Amino acid sequence: MADLKVIQLHESNYRDPVATLRIIADAIESGKYGDVGCVGVCLLGDTMEVFGMGRDSEASSTAMLLYAGFMRLAQSLEQHGRV
Repeated sequence: MADLKVIQLHESNYRDPVATLRIIADAIESGKYGDVGCVGVCLLGDTMEVFGMGRDSEASSTAMLLYAGFMRLAQSLEQHGRV
């Protein structure tokens, strides 16, 4: 009989926003993403809130970052299943 080993593929399932934000903060702090100058977060609870953080987080930079993230998600949906 073969030996089986369980491995964890992801640190978070991203359904727990608080735990996921902590994982992202730890990764930023450890330097995983290099020198981070801008972070944008959209939050939907009872109201929608948008946050920009970092030394380069003036409104225009945060808006551009959020738009670039939108474009990346849209392109991945468009390309889904294509070779």
